[in-house]
Amino acid sequence: MNEFQLDEVHFVLDTRAGSQRGTSDTDSFILVKNPATLEFYESLRAVSPKNILELGMFEGGSMVYYDKLYSPERLLGIDIRETPIAALERYKRGRAHIKTFYDLSQDSPRARGVVQSNFPGGIDLVVDDASHLYPQTKASFEMFFPLVKPGGLYVIEDWAWSHRQQYQAPDSTWNAQPALTNLIFNLVVMTAMSRVIKSFTIYENLVCITKGRGMLPATKLDIRHGLRGRQMPLI
Repeated sequence: MNEFQLDEVHFVLDTRAGSQRGTSDTDSFILVKNPATLEFYESLRAVSPKNILELGMFEGGSMVYYDKLYSPERLLGIDIRETPIAALERYKRGRAHIKTFYDLSQDSPRARGVVQSNFPGGIDLVVDDASHLYPQTKASFEMFFPLVKPGGLYVIEDWAWSHRQQYQAPDSTWNAQPALTNLIFNLVVMTAMSRVIKSFTIYENLVCITKGRGMLPATKLDIRHGLRGRQMPLI
């Protein structure tokens, strides 16, 4: 584990298996990110996103990290967990620009309403670090990417989990789940088909999609009419 300070807040990088990870407290926040991922987010200081949505808060460390890194005007987090993150709830006291919503799945229709009402002017940065599962992540993209401002960014973390060694065995975790890479394939094709995606960048642990000025067809990621009548199977 690595540790660092940012604006007097102590962060601990903890990328161990979920059951082994630490818990955030008032003096130390857990970040499930490696140094390369932090370097990516630090590079976004140049664009200074002011309206930020995070899907999947875990122990709240990334919410605090984005707050310190970008000084946003609105910072909203959604998580499926029912129990509030105590350290994050203490941190956000007196910081009215931070809002957290629990017991709320990333693909829930209710999440759409929550996000729309809190970002009436659009979103500058979405970070999806929630389920990492294809159906849920795709549904979130279809709901929230249309709310991103032109030039804004949509980040999906841990897209490559299905290609890691520990997931290759037939009895491995999520073996029956389709790869999140299926969404990546769809987004690559959509980049060619529509001006809705201005650019698409793939990193080892995340992908970053820059919003263009087009619109998703019927607000869905439907690429069938761009495959020359062929099928793109799930992997």
